Amino acid sequence: MPVTLKTSDTEPVPWARSEAATSEALLRGSCKEEWMRGGKIIRSSFEEAFDDPHSHISPSRHGFVYAAWDSYSNHHSLVLRPEDIWFSILVQLSFYINGHAEELRSHFVSHKGTKELEVERDGSIKTVDIGEMAIEMTELLQANVHHPGLRDWIMPSFSTTTKSDKAVAAILMMGSLQKYFAMTMVLRCGIPSVTLLGERDDWVQIQTKIELLPFFFPPEASKEPTKFASALRPVLQNFVSSFDKPNSDYLRNFWNSCISQSQESGLVYLTGWVTVFCFWDNKGKCLYKTQDSTLHPSGMTFPNISTGDIAPGYASVPVKVVDRNQYLTFHTLMVAGLVGIEVDGNDATSIRPYSGWWMIENVEKKKGKHKEKTFEQKQRGVAPKWMDMEWK
Repeated sequence: MPVTLKTSDTEPVPWARSEAATSEALLRGSCKEEWMRGGKIIRSSFEEAFDDPHSHISPSRHGFVYAAWDSYSNHHSLVLRPEDIWFSILVQLSFYINGHAEELRSHFVSHKGTKELEVERDGSIKTVDIGEMAIEMTELLQANVHHPGLRDWIMPSFSTTTKSDKAVAAILMMGSLQKYFAMTMVLRCGIPSVTLLGERDDWVQIQTKIELLPFFFPPEASKEPTKFASALRPVLQNFVSSFDKPNSDYLRNFWNSCISQSQESGLVYLTGWVTVFCFWDNKGKCLYKTQDSTLHPSGMTFPNISTGDIAPGYASVPVKVVDRNQYLTFHTLMVAGLVGIEVDGNDATSIRPYSGWWMIENVEKKKGKHKEKTFEQKQRGVAPKWMDMEWK
């Protein structure tokens, strides 16, 4: 069952940041670069979230890191799920793999360039379950990489895991391997305080997964992933220990060592164990330099990281969708990860990271390759003029 730790005597303060009124507002506030390069939202996991009058979701570039920061700085109670921590880890690995794609290529795949992968479902782009198609895509990815257990290792199976969470993890896996694969979804015609949620075993499961992390990389490229795993171990152990000794003074110090900030030469720096989840920047460059570190009351040492270097808690991947119902090809961008901070509870004093995904129109790709022929057009050679229209 969940555990709540009383980590300070400070009274919790209600969350006062403005909320996103729509899925687009959340995308615009959380994933600015993707919003600017994208067009209208095609599908997302947030389609029902904003119908709930009691929901309060504020945009955030990294739902976990900034929720921890805001909780510490502004006296909000913090609620976490195992998925919040696991997605933070997966996003970091995505940046590392993409930042070192060519030197890691032979370790992950045998082919050169990008290999075409295609999943098919009955339905249209408005009715098909895009999240399920993303999950199905990971099965193809698994069949085409060297590591037999990569997909199972990535996909969450905690007691708190939802269908949307599995789609988020799937899209993060797709994003991690996008330098090796070009992914297409084909739509066919067819008949129509700190509260740790979940069980203790869920958090132990993350520990177990981390022990396998270095083995997904070749020896010559495993130094940083091994260091990442080593940095995660004491933090994850304290997550588990929180179920065993919720009243421990040591754990109280640990949670109060989550984050602190300092300013130097006009720059704001963060330190604390939350920086473990900022191990790489979004180019895969390691930020974890022990020479610039701070000792915390828990006895643990963590580096100081400039807030300008904090990578986002989401990743994006281009996906081509072939809709055979409309004889159209859509160039899309899938975005997934921790993209918001949600108010938890009626008193609005607790917040939690908020995860999900979008499929948006990839405007850059569309401009470069508009009016692409569909499979049927190529097969038949000639098509009516209406089949050549652009999607608007």
